[in-house]
Amino acid sequence: MKTIELKPHLQLDMALGQALQKRRSNRDCQTEQLNEEALSTLLWACAGITDEDGRRTVPSTLDLRAVTPYVLRADGAWRYDAAKNCLEQTTDKDVREVSTAYQFDYVKTAPVTIVFVADKERSKTARPTGVYVDAGTMGQSCYLAAAAMGLAGCIRASFDHEELRKAMNLAEHLEPIVLFTVGYPK
Repeated sequence: MKTIELKPHLQLDMALGQALQKRRSNRDCQTEQLNEEALSTLLWACAGITDEDGRRTVPSTLDLRAVTPYVLRADGAWRYDAAKNCLEQTTDKDVREVSTAYQFDYVKTAPVTIVFVADKERSKTARPTGVYVDAGTMGQSCYLAAAAMGLAGCIRASFDHEELRKAMNLAEHLEPIVLFTVGYPK
């Protein structure tokens, strides 16, 4: 399994009010790969560790931390390890096209899709909707970080969960539930 050590995240200096004002769904992306700092910042924004006890940048139902971001790129699918600030490859196949039911051109053009994956074993003590709330807060954090960095992005949910799980080479107890596709704007 390949691992990519990520660079530290960028300092986001845009005021929250300004980021909220600039936040938009934008599907008009360049094909250029995101630089490592931008990717690291998006991942930190949605699941980064902010203190010694492992707390994240986003809330987590019952503090279960049952949703993990994965990254889909042309070079495969990658699991984000927040503690090590690295990506661990789950497949070397480009599975971005499997991540949509309708927007094939968009997901093939945009360089990155962040997939929020729920661990059904870890979350079984919580209400079933908890992981969706967690993924929603993670997606909003991606939106705000993308706005602060001037990136184009869009949250998505129209895809075949089981087909994407298989394509990403994930265990059966892991379920992709929400996606955030992002790139540099045209």
